Amino acid sequence: MSLVASLVVVLLGQQLSIEPYPGRVGEPMTVTLRGAEGPVAGCPIEVEVPSGVARPLGATSAAGAIGFVPEAIGQHVFTASVGGLRVLAPCPVVGAGRRRWLAVGSVPLGLALLWRLSRARGRRAP
Repeated sequence: MSLVASLVVVLLGQQLSIEPYPGRVGEPMTVTLRGAEGPVAGCPIEVEVPSGVARPLGATSAAGAIGFVPEAIGQHVFTASVGGLRVLAPCPVVGAGRRRWLAVGSVPLGLALLWRLSRARGRRAP
């Protein structure tokens, strides 16, 4: 039975996609379900969070999409049942990008320090 189900999924081309990949904690993600004919509307989507608990997200919109905001770091698995077949899409979720602000602040500070040192070196007598 599983071989037949796998062939049906491959032939029908059902796909569950997540954007952005990988996700970040606290930033919205979009889960989209597409079939052979296009977006699948009204299909319930579930997510299994890293703690192992599965919870429903809701049904897909007319565009076949639903939004999700992850709250924990780790592997999230999105699940949809279409025509009796389960479609899975794993997605890693990483921490929030806080180091970017450190880089944005340290580059101008480093350039200002370099400029200050070069001016001080030019004032010294040989």
